[in-house]
Amino acid sequence: LLAKAERPVIITSSLGRDLGAVRALESLAERFALPVVCHVPKTYCLSTAHSMHFGFDPAPLLAEADIVAVIECDVPWVPAHTAPRADAKIIHIGADPLFNRYPMRGFPGDLTIAGDARTALEMLEVALAGDGARVAAKAEARRPRLAAMRAAALETIEKNHARFARENPIHPAAVSRAIDRIRGEDGILVNELGVLVEFMQFTKPGTYFSSSSAGGLGWGLGAALGAKLAAPERLVIAAIGDGSYMFGNPTPAHYMSRAHDLPILYVVMNNSGWAAVRKATETMYPDGRSLRANRMPLATLEPSPAFEKVVEASGGFGERVETLEDLAPAFERALHAVKVEKRQALLNVNCGVPAVRNF
Repeated sequence: LLAKAERPVIITSSLGRDLGAVRALESLAERFALPVVCHVPKTYCLSTAHSMHFGFDPAPLLAEADIVAVIECDVPWVPAHTAPRADAKIIHIGADPLFNRYPMRGFPGDLTIAGDARTALEMLEVALAGDGARVAAKAEARRPRLAAMRAAALETIEKNHARFARENPIHPAAVSRAIDRIRGEDGILVNELGVLVEFMQFTKPGTYFSSSSAGGLGWGLGAALGAKLAAPERLVIAAIGDGSYMFGNPTPAHYMSRAHDLPILYVVMNNSGWAAVRKATETMYPDGRSLRANRMPLATLEPSPAFEKVVEASGGFGERVETLEDLAPAFERALHAVKVEKRQALLNVNCGVPAVRNF
C-alpha cells in the first residue's frame, strides 16, 4: 500500500515511549519522504527539525492522503473537524492497534497490525527498500511539494507567534517560546494543558511528555516529580493549567519536591478558569448567551489563588508574572533558584480570563 501511495501520511502520538521506535521512524520517513503528524503527542515522536515533521494537526495532509498509517495513536484525527478521503486506505499499527480496552473507538481501518512499533517500522523500511527504483522515484517526486508545504506551515506559525507575542495578558504562545529558550536540548518538559507545542522545538527523544488518554486532571505535578527522580541531573519543567495545578494536590507535591531534593520549575498558565469547558460550550452553542456574556457557569476559577505562595510554604521560589515585559526576567530568577540554589520554583503566569484562542 505504501509503495503504491502517491500522498501517504503517518500519524502518531505515543510512539516515542520507545526511543528505538523514534530512530526507526526518523530513518523511514526521511528515506521515503513520508510526512509525519504528531497529533496531540503524548511523547516526543520525531524531531521538529526533521524534514518530514509536519506539525501537530493532521487536517492539511489528511484531506489529500491516499494512505494513512496510524502508528501508536488512539485518536489520529477528530471526526467533527476533519476526516480522511472516502477512498483512502487506513492502516493501524501498535501493540494494541484497536485499543480494545476503550469503551468506544470508531476509527475506520483497512489493515490492522498488532506489533511492536520499532520492529514494524524497521521491517517496513526493508520492505520498501526491496521495491527499489519505483518507490524511490515516488519519494523523490513528493519531496518538493512537501518541502513547500512545510515551509509555508512554519511561516504561518512564526506569523502567529509574532501576533500573539505582543498580547497582554500574556498569550500561551509567548510563554511556550520563553520555556523553549531556557529549556535547552536536554531539558524535560512535562505538559498538562500548559504550553502550545507548535511554538516549540524538540530535537532529542525523551524530552517531552504529556498526559495519556487514561490520565485525569492533576497528572502533571506527579509526573514531573517522577521525571526528576529518573533524571536528577536534567532540568525538569512542568507546564500546567491553573485548574490542573489545583487537581494535582500541590501542597504534597511541593512537599515531596523539597523532602527528596527534586528542584523542578513549575509554570502555571493561569487563565482563571477551565478553558476546555469554555471551548466545549462554544462548540455546542456558538451563538449562546454564555459566549456572548463571556462568562460561563462552571468555567471560571475566580478569584484566582496566589499559587506562588503555595510553593513558598515548602521553601521554594514563587513569583506571579503579570505582564509580557516581566516574563523573561521572571524566568531568569526562577531558573537561578532551580539550577544554582537547588530549590523548586513556580511562576504563576497571568494569561487572562478563559478565552477561545484560534490559531
